[in-house]
Amino acid sequence: MSEAIKNILDNTLFLAKTLDFFDGFKTPGKDYKIIACQASEELAEKYPDIYIDEIAQGKRTYTTSIRFLDIMQNSQEFKKNVNCKYIWTYQAYPWTNDLRYSGKTIFCIDYYLYLKLQNKLSQKKLLIEHSALLDEGVHKLSSNLQNTSMLLKTKVFPKQKIEYDVLRKEYKNTFVVCASNSNGGEGVFKISTKSEYVDALKSIDTPVIRTEKYLENGIPLNQIGFILNNGTIIKYKPSIQIIRDIHHANRMEYAGCDFSCDNYLKNSFEKLTNITELTHSIGKILFIMGYRGTFGCDYLIADEGIHFIELNPRYQASTLIPNLHLGNHQWQAPHVLHILGFTSIPIEYSTEIRRYAENSIYIDFIQNKKPVGFLNIYDEKIDKIKKPCKSIKIDEGISKGYVLFNNSIISNPNYPAEIDLTEFKILNF
Repeated sequence: MSEAIKNILDNTLFLAKTLDFFDGFKTPGKDYKIIACQASEELAEKYPDIYIDEIAQGKRTYTTSIRFLDIMQNSQEFKKNVNCKYIWTYQAYPWTNDLRYSGKTIFCIDYYLYLKLQNKLSQKKLLIEHSALLDEGVHKLSSNLQNTSMLLKTKVFPKQKIEYDVLRKEYKNTFVVCASNSNGGEGVFKISTKSEYVDALKSIDTPVIRTEKYLENGIPLNQIGFILNNGTIIKYKPSIQIIRDIHHANRMEYAGCDFSCDNYLKNSFEKLTNITELTHSIGKILFIMGYRGTFGCDYLIADEGIHFIELNPRYQASTLIPNLHLGNHQWQAPHVLHILGFTSIPIEYSTEIRRYAENSIYIDFIQNKKPVGFLNIYDEKIDKIKKPCKSIKIDEGISKGYVLFNNSIISNPNYPAEIDLTEFKILNF
């Protein structure tokens, strides 16, 4: 690893949503400064010197922003590391700009840019407006955005304005309703009946919603990208998203990923290449907008077409898998690539990075005997899951842990994804 990157890592405080994201990255014997909201029992025992807030509090909850605020104001661990020059975060928070104004270098985007892009109603408008500034890939991306909106018959309106029967007639039965700030499937519902529509509107807490046609037999994918400081766009291999109705409320919730796309896609190389070109163009637009670091793009493959669905302006949960493969790589590690969005690229990495900078090239990191995916566990009867410490109370609705796998366990990738655990093998990494 370059001396410049080593010096940055030595002076960085990592504010991690989960310590499990750092397992492959944390070099044994290297004292990286990490404060984590949560961790599996296995990782907590493996790295006993790292502060894990849920162990201190005895409770696992959804929110991370509020917990980090409490840590920064009350934790001795933060006080001990307050002089770190750099702070790394999973995403932008309301307080990250304040830290930046205080003189810290923060490895995340501006919070107000995050808000614009996190809003699912404004992000496509921004992407379409800025696509005109692109020299390459502009036609392909703008056509995809416009054609997808036409295919899905996207509507945006105050959530009490249009009655169910009108939407049912428009979409010919089944459709999708989304909150304006949906995240990880939270606020996204598949609607087949009037009662489901009424229940969804009660659950959505935004005054404006988006409705779209439900595409039967669609396969959801995600691709992780990184925008480096000089505008280079690096992409990982796309992954199949495991989308389930976990809480039996017709909610389309993220439950894991599988990077062995070849098992589910016809002409997979062509499709993954086309997805990568779209992600590259989106990355170029984001760079123009001032975005740096990691981002994710969600797609749906239906009727042999590739449809861009939405942008995620933050770390992706699926980063868990490339971290286990690339965590110790000099520059391909996700945490290092994210940092390279905010610092100069070391000269010794320049040549190799250029090899992966082409619009259709992605890093295919999958290695034998390492996991191709993970699955969040809720009610499944599986032993030896990577679960929280026994002393921790888990809020209702939160997963009880997760499992890693290297044999494909998805019997049907369409929503709601069907999982086959009959030949499931527990993996330990």
